[in-house]
Amino acid sequence: MDEVTRKLQREAERIAARHPLPEFYSRFRAPAALARKLFFRHPTLSILRRDLQPFLHDELGHGLYHSTRVSIDTATLVCVELLYQGKIARDRVERLMVLGIAAGMLHDIRRNEEEHARLGAEEAARVLKRYSLGCREIQCVCAAIRNHEAFTTPTAGGPEWFELISDCLYDADKFRWGPDTFVHTLWHMVSQQGLSPRDLIARFPWGMTGLARISETFRTGTGRQYGPGIIDTGAEIGKEIYQYLRRHYQGDSNGQ
Repeated sequence: MDEVTRKLQREAERIAARHPLPEFYSRFRAPAALARKLFFRHPTLSILRRDLQPFLHDELGHGLYHSTRVSIDTATLVCVELLYQGKIARDRVERLMVLGIAAGMLHDIRRNEEEHARLGAEEAARVLKRYSLGCREIQCVCAAIRNHEAFTTPTAGGPEWFELISDCLYDADKFRWGPDTFVHTLWHMVSQQGLSPRDLIARFPWGMTGLARISETFRTGTGRQYGPGIIDTGAEIGKEIYQYLRRHYQGDSNGQ
């Protein structure tokens, strides 16, 4: 990442810091803490995380940072959807959270390829055979990965908990279209594609149009309630970044 892009990312972080935390993250601190505990301390997930690190490249902003946040939010959503609603016992909830984390860690393993969701599911099936997951659990994780792409119809099949993990992974991944887009993902894409600030100004309005569309696609009850707020926060941050770019780089030959 060049110095101009690093400077812009730092400015984006300052802009984002002025905005309140989306309600999902302030309301569900306890489920998120449990999700983080499982992510970092569960024996199987610790080994999987170690093994995956060399393969989760961040060229397009979908590497380790992204997969970590998706994994933790997926598990948080599972916890909120089940434990907070008193549907099943805590030990079963935690096992499903583990599956959600595994899906989050692996969902973009083939991110840089066409049909990355389908290919990622196939790759995950091969990878997970080496870990202490049952056959049905592996099928559940792979089904979730296959269904995580935006603006597609999820494939049905399997028991109810398959759909739960699938929907939670989808929503957690789409939460990233909020503030994460503007403090992390955008700048890795700019760097990878070699875009100048003026290039970014030209593309910015088009890129913002997708945010409103994604707000209508959340699949869990929790995602539908809190996801739009995450997206709205991201959109406000994006608007301020766009104004900053226009003030400092539009018409500036150094921004070419």
